Amino acid sequence: MSSEVEPHSAASETGPPPGSATDRILASGVFDVEWYQHQAGLTFADQAEAVSHYVEEGRRAGWSPHPLFLPARFDPKRWDHDETDPLVAYLEGANGAWEKSTSPLFDPAPAHGPLRPDRAPLASLLEDGDPQTLPLAPDACWLRDGVTLPDVREALREQVGEPVDEVDEEATSWRDSPAANTVPGLMSVVVTDCASTSEVLAALGAIEPVTRAADGRPAQPVEVVLLVPDERHQVSVGLALARLARWDVRVVSVSGPAGTVAAVTAAVHGSRGEHTLLMSARNGFREGTLADWCTAFSESGAAVVHPLVLSSRHLVSDAGVVYPPYGKDPVPFLGGMHPDSVEWPARWFSVPGAPVPLLARTESVRAVLSDDKAGDLWADVSLSQRLAVQEGRPVVVVPDLVGIRRGGAVAFDSSPQPEEDLLAFRTTWRQVPSGSADLFQAFGLSPVFLGVSALSAPEKERSWTRALWLQAEARIQVVESPPSLRWAIKTAAPSADRKRQWGDFHFANSLADALRALGQRAVVDHRRNDDRFSSYTDDVVVTLRGLFAMTLPTNVTSVAWVISHPDAVTARELESYDLRYAASPGWARDVSSTWGLPVRPLLQCTDPSRFYIDDEPVPEVVGKAVFVGNSRGEARPVVMHTAASGTPIAVYGEQWEEFLPPETVAGTYVPNEILRRYYRSAAWALNDHWADMRDRGFVSNRVFDVLASGGRLLTDEIEGLDEITRTVLPERGLARFRTTEDLDAVLAEESGAWYDETSLRALSDYVRKEHSFGARAQVLLEDVLAHRAARRASERDDAGSS
Repeated sequence: MSSEVEPHSAASETGPPPGSATDRILASGVFDVEWYQHQAGLTFADQAEAVSHYVEEGRRAGWSPHPLFLPARFDPKRWDHDETDPLVAYLEGANGAWEKSTSPLFDPAPAHGPLRPDRAPLASLLEDGDPQTLPLAPDACWLRDGVTLPDVREALREQVGEPVDEVDEEATSWRDSPAANTVPGLMSVVVTDCASTSEVLAALGAIEPVTRAADGRPAQPVEVVLLVPDERHQVSVGLALARLARWDVRVVSVSGPAGTVAAVTAAVHGSRGEHTLLMSARNGFREGTLADWCTAFSESGAAVVHPLVLSSRHLVSDAGVVYPPYGKDPVPFLGGMHPDSVEWPARWFSVPGAPVPLLARTESVRAVLSDDKAGDLWADVSLSQRLAVQEGRPVVVVPDLVGIRRGGAVAFDSSPQPEEDLLAFRTTWRQVPSGSADLFQAFGLSPVFLGVSALSAPEKERSWTRALWLQAEARIQVVESPPSLRWAIKTAAPSADRKRQWGDFHFANSLADALRALGQRAVVDHRRNDDRFSSYTDDVVVTLRGLFAMTLPTNVTSVAWVISHPDAVTARELESYDLRYAASPGWARDVSSTWGLPVRPLLQCTDPSRFYIDDEPVPEVVGKAVFVGNSRGEARPVVMHTAASGTPIAVYGEQWEEFLPPETVAGTYVPNEILRRYYRSAAWALNDHWADMRDRGFVSNRVFDVLASGGRLLTDEIEGLDEITRTVLPERGLARFRTTEDLDAVLAEESGAWYDETSLRALSDYVRKEHSFGARAQVLLEDVLAHRAARRASERDDAGSS
């Protein structure tokens, strides 16, 4: 893009119609004409003309109206095709828009304080002109300190003014210049797939956390090389922001077939790092720092280090690659498996090869790439294998280093010329690396390879070779006593990091731990994984029925445990299960009678390893009522009436700001590992139930957690409450209410009028013993074993009669 902008010839005499998108943006003050002109390569007569151009054309091209508002960050799914302009949608403030960070340069919380109900935080920030120092978003720590709006505008001017031909030349003429001298201790991070601003920012955001000092180790010094397309229109803003990074950032162009390999070669030729980390902008890092990578590299004696890579669904994307016994296509090792179902080696293991991300010595990478004529497809795998040959050292996978693959193909997954690239790979690897058979044996696997040879159908990537990762024991029919089954626990909690705010997430993991304590193998599947391909490895599936129904794999013993939202459960759904349970005796009885399907009562419970009497105080809740839970977008009565009564209250959860005074919202999240202290420290631990749970007698697991923690429970009335702890109830029973008058009456008393220390400890001991996940897991195991034994006996009888 030229540094000069062309005049825009469209007339603007009439101006925007009142109430139009253009009018609303103009009134907001959230439009930076200079910023927009540099992206568009045009000049405009006035701000109104520029805003009109943005509304009609620019937003669909992905251009940003202001440095603090990037449409693709605000809503990556709508800016290029939705009729509603994303900036207008933000200004309207619907669906929590004002709580979002709209740019790496803008975090609304520190910028604005408590949100105003009448004005977008970004508009409020800009009311008095440019802020001196920008309030950076939490994921923008890669930016240098003290960045201002003039800094950002100048960075964009420099970016669009940089002649592209000079950068193109860097990718093609590297042979004419000597390789850069490497600096001991420095790491060069070479990033492919930087085709948009979002991808550039995602890559920089992924790199920063793993460069930090941790566990007594110093921060890892890095330089970053971004591989971007020749046409940089969609990435100009991202490259401008990259100029403001706290590291040295270079740019290399990618052009033409096999362009990524050529760009990587140029990038490494000019890199100064002692080691090179080759990654995609679609790679992230979940466990381990770059210093840990270097330690693993040194201690393992590897030519290449590769992490365990999980997909966006938190299943294994790959643990390196392997080859079929008679095939030549690399296959992602353990691809599709649940990571908790695999017994990983203690430190690392060798694999034939690996895709990105890869860590290797820069000098070695230069040596194997210097004459590389291979195409882009599988070039990362080929690079790892060539490095292993070059150095006579292995490619190792380190399970403690965990990466994330965010989704979408990386540059080395596909190619515009697949047949040529496949031929190039076959030519280079007429004899594929050894080691696959040894790896299968070490992991106790007897895999079955499916699909077609890639070379026989180069245009059909989805049909290329893949594998079923069968346990070797499945082939030889080992009979264990007691049997150790493979359990998959399916929950409605999402697979994203916010799953930790879902009670179902902790419920599922505590149940899995309890089953493991009984000698079983158990994994937890989040909502997006309920249909994972590797379900063929499961023996038992337990659906914790909450908000959503789940799909069931074939050939398993299926168990439904209805723990919430009973009104959403249908007879047809329950009919598909072998065993059925419900956390309400009354509902189980009614459904069994009405639908003719046996449903056994199985109450919710607590995890004694996390919920017990812990007298370490939490000062901010002492003497107060405490509530830990999200608002669910509604004014939950137990919280609202407690606050209105004048009782001091501390609320932890999300989306409470619109219902409660700021001083009562103590935080958004309490780690489950220390939640017991909050329940124990508070004067009252508040609880309520969804309406359908209360009406149907589904006692919340919070009741069990509070009592196990020695907390002073105050809950809404629900059928079966006293029966839970009838043998150790305090004299007045558990504190509960039916009406707001009941609640006010209880709060008017001291909690000591309901609970003394002796009764609290007796309740804790009883609940932790009788209502533990271990007790529930024992019931499930016994019933599943009995069902499977009956099924086998029936099959033998059928075989005998035939």
